Amino acid sequence: MSDLPSLRQKIDSLDTTLVNLLNERARVSLDIGAAKRQMETVDPSKSEEKEPHVYMPAREKQVYEKLNRLNRGPLKDDSLNAIFREIMSASISLQQNVSVAYLGPPGTFSHQAAYERFGDSVAFVPQKQITAVFEAVEKGRTTYGLVPFENSTYGSVIETMDYLMHTDVQIRAETYLTVHQCLLSNSKLQDIKKIYSHPQGLGQVQEWLKANCPHAERVPVKSTAEAAQLAAVETGAAAICSEICASLYGLNVVAQDIEDIKTNTTRFLILGTSSDNPTKCDHTLIRFTVDHRQPGALCDGLKVFKVHNLNLSKIDSRPSRQRPWHYVFFVECSGHAKDDNVKQAVKEMEQYCLDVFVLGSYPDQRPE
Repeated sequence: MSDLPSLRQKIDSLDTTLVNLLNERARVSLDIGAAKRQMETVDPSKSEEKEPHVYMPAREKQVYEKLNRLNRGPLKDDSLNAIFREIMSASISLQQNVSVAYLGPPGTFSHQAAYERFGDSVAFVPQKQITAVFEAVEKGRTTYGLVPFENSTYGSVIETMDYLMHTDVQIRAETYLTVHQCLLSNSKLQDIKKIYSHPQGLGQVQEWLKANCPHAERVPVKSTAEAAQLAAVETGAAAICSEICASLYGLNVVAQDIEDIKTNTTRFLILGTSSDNPTKCDHTLIRFTVDHRQPGALCDGLKVFKVHNLNLSKIDSRPSRQRPWHYVFFVECSGHAKDDNVKQAVKEMEQYCLDVFVLGSYPDQRPE
């Protein structure tokens, strides 16, 4: 029979060791921050980046991969990763006051994705629309920003794509969130006449709405949490959003997991002033335009990726708004902007394109 007092004593001893080790790790983290600042001050040309960053996606990826290799249980990988997320969050907050802009108000999927990526020790700054997230980073009001980029069910997020046409912020990382939509309301299902949500939210539940609320008015708003706020004060109204919004805004869960595809996942981009260093498994997003009057100009611009053995994982286009039928194209390719073959590909694209701009390189973190 186990000796409960001695087991608890062992736990207490282990906790003491953990506290000491965590603080030792934090002190080393502070030393790293000081070394970065000294490197920048003594010789800016030798700095790893344009400016010191405390959030290093490449290093973070290495840490998680090492944890998963070392872990022998009984803790699950996800549990161990969650613990270290908070350890790393606390460490970067010691080096620098970090703030992250996201599409608010609190309770949006953007809020959830930002929290799951950055942990509890940074400041989260809600913005009323996606464009404001970009502007917060551009004007230095926040350290980083997080914006939805595309959804596995409903495709690209248009507001994000349109801002990417002219911004000079850099993509620093990507992160993925499995999205489960709920219908929240203080009315019964049969009494719901109006449904609020972000256009992406409405798009992800079209089949469910057709089957269960075919006559309800669908009203797009700037965020899923704003939808919850509106539904909370309007009789006969509902919101499509995350379950957490029920407790945040005083709503009842009328239906859960109503997304049309159960693997429904949204990819988010983390914005900063520069990209991180290569990890040997990266993606790069490039923006360009071509002269449509030249036959084969787009084909010529794209063929350089095949020539340099670069796989394309995403191709998109948006009207340039400069003149009718003129488009800005986006391609996401394998590799990092510092890799030789990516450099050569971008240089060759300039022969066929009117302008070429690298929006950033970031570790490939697409879920298996």
